[in-house]
Amino acid sequence: MKHTLSHAARLDWARRVTCLLGLVTLGACSDDVLTPDAPVTAAPAFGRGGSGDNNGRILFASYRDDPSSLEIYSMNSAGTDVSRLTNSPGHDMSPAWSPDGKRVAFVSMRSDDAGEIYVMNADGTGVTRLTYSPGADRSPTWSKDGKRIAFESRRDDPAGDIYIMNDDGSGVTRVTTYVGADIDPSWSPDGKQIAFVSTREAGALGPSDVYVLTLDGMSVARVTSTGASAGHPSWAPGGKEIAFHTSFDAGDADLLTSDIFVLSLDGLRLRRITGGPGDATEDTYPTWSPDGKQIAFVGVRADHNYDIYVMNADGSQRTRLTTGFVQDVMPAWNR
Repeated sequence: MKHTLSHAARLDWARRVTCLLGLVTLGACSDDVLTPDAPVTAAPAFGRGGSGDNNGRILFASYRDDPSSLEIYSMNSAGTDVSRLTNSPGHDMSPAWSPDGKRVAFVSMRSDDAGEIYVMNADGTGVTRLTYSPGADRSPTWSKDGKRIAFESRRDDPAGDIYIMNDDGSGVTRVTTYVGADIDPSWSPDGKQIAFVSTREAGALGPSDVYVLTLDGMSVARVTSTGASAGHPSWAPGGKEIAFHTSFDAGDADLLTSDIFVLSLDGLRLRRITGGPGDATEDTYPTWSPDGKQIAFVGVRADHNYDIYVMNADGSQRTRLTTGFVQDVMPAWNR
């Protein structure tokens, strides 16, 4: 695999859904009304650094040591003390911290080119395979108590649905059954809801939006209507906001632009915190800091390289954490 991502791969980072040409605006939401969850205390963070760093570590995937294979790394919130966690012949990607910061769930292609879910200790030891599926299994996310993992799978629907399993891989349960893409699950901090991305109200070829599945009663509510394709929702630690990116075609077959938005579940208020009309940069994969004050994300700037950045939760004071001519993608902040 070449070191520079192809257009198809870039679409996969920005989400594997159809993008629309046009400006992003907030439209009407579903008649379902969501009640914001009560704030919860953030879980203990693993690997708290020195010099007053109380925001734990950021996981990410990178080609930095092997241009043919993505591997998983961790770093502190300043972008230093980088540690390589995996070293396999196949791609390792989509890392996710357990709530106690002691384990990492991730996707690996080491045994299956489609991708399966694995877990390992926070230092990269004790790698264990959890899924054995004929279809791709991706995007793991942990429950609040660390006993279950939600993920997307193509085992029953090639477009993808959301499943839940125990943290040892047992008890796999399908929780969405839409004939079309249900992908990118993100478990709420209180464990009661799962945000995900779907095309269910736009049709298979339409734009995707963010939905929330309430596990008690298994009800689904649409919470965005942007007119473009949403991806990778991430719950804020207090459970009152969801960050996500929205992607759209900039008018060139090889140019995809993306911006990060934050949705307040109190009244479904939406605000854009990066980019804007006419901005040809890509900002994707938001992930909240444990204290809820910052968001790490993947940014592509003039050098056309994918790097990890961090910014305040309002979009201000953006700082680049990784540099070099390699692709650093899929950040996940310990919460």
